Amino acid sequence: MNRIKPYLSLLLFTVFTGTTFHVSKHALQSFTPAQTGAVRFLFASLLLFLFLFFSNKKLLRVESKNLIVFVLLGIGGVFGFNIFFFLGMRKASPIDAAIIAAFGPAITVFLSLFLLKTKIRWNQYLGTFISFIGVITVISDGDLKSVGNILESGGILHLFIAVFCWCLYSVGIKKYLSGVSAIQTTAYTSLFGMIFLVCFVIVSGEARFNPGEIPTTAWFSIFYMAVFTTFFGYLFWNYGIQKLGPDKAAVFGNLIPIVAMFTTWFLGESPNPLDIAGAAVVIAGILIVNSRFGKLKTDPNIKTSTAGSA
Repeated sequence: MNRIKPYLSLLLFTVFTGTTFHVSKHALQSFTPAQTGAVRFLFASLLLFLFLFFSNKKLLRVESKNLIVFVLLGIGGVFGFNIFFFLGMRKASPIDAAIIAAFGPAITVFLSLFLLKTKIRWNQYLGTFISFIGVITVISDGDLKSVGNILESGGILHLFIAVFCWCLYSVGIKKYLSGVSAIQTTAYTSLFGMIFLVCFVIVSGEARFNPGEIPTTAWFSIFYMAVFTTFFGYLFWNYGIQKLGPDKAAVFGNLIPIVAMFTTWFLGESPNPLDIAGAAVVIAGILIVNSRFGKLKTDPNIKTSTAGSA
C-alpha cells in the first residue's frame, strides 16, 4: 500500500488541478488575478495550519535552515505561479491552459537533470515523449495547425511563466526539503506565498471590494480551489515529489489536459476517437516513465525523503 500511495496522491492531484481550469473562470469574473490568488491562499493557509495544530503541533516549529527555503518556494511556487496563472486564465480557455501545463513534465525532467544531478534513464525520456505525443493528439484532433493557434492566443506567455514557476517549486522541494514533512512544506510555502499575494493586492490598489456583491459561483470557485486544488492538491503533489522525485512525478502532469478534456465532456461536449486514443497514449507514457527498468541514480549528497506523510 505504501508503494501505491505516492501514485494515488499524484493521480488525485491531477484530478483536482485538471478541473481548476474551468473553475477559475468563474472566480475571475468577479476577482482580479491577484485577488483570486490571495483569497484562495488565505482560506487554504487557514485550513493547513488548523490541520497542523490538531494533527501534529510539532510541525508548527520550523528549523531555521528550512525557513528561507519556505519563503523562496512560497514566492516562486505560490505567489509567482498564481499571479501568472490567473493572468493567463483571463484570456486563455481552460483546455488551452491545460495544454500549456503539459509542458511542465519535460521542463521538470531537465531541471532535475541540471539542479538535482539526476541521471535520467532512457525509459523516462521515452515515456515523457510518448506522453507528450498523447497530449498533442488530444488537443490537435489530427490538425497540428490548431496547436500553433493555441500558442499564439492571449495569455499563453503568462501560463508558460506559471508552469516554469511550478517546475522550479517542484525541483526545489526535492533539492532543499528532502526529509521535511509534506504537510509542513505545503503549509509554510502557502503561508509565505499568501503573504506576498496579499501585499501585492494592497500595493496594487486592489484591496477594496465588497464581499456581498460577489456572486455565489465565484465564492464557490474560490472555496473549491482553496480546499481541493490547494489544501489537498499541493499536499498530494508535495508528497509525491518527496517520495518519487520530481522527474518521475512530473509526468503525471500530462494527465491534466486529459482531466480538463473530460471535464469539458461532462459539461456537455462528447469525446471523439482521437481524444480517447490520445488519453490512452498519455497513460502509456506515464507507465513507461514509472516502470522499474532500474533505479535512478542521484547525487549521493541528496537524500531520499522518508517523511511527508499527511
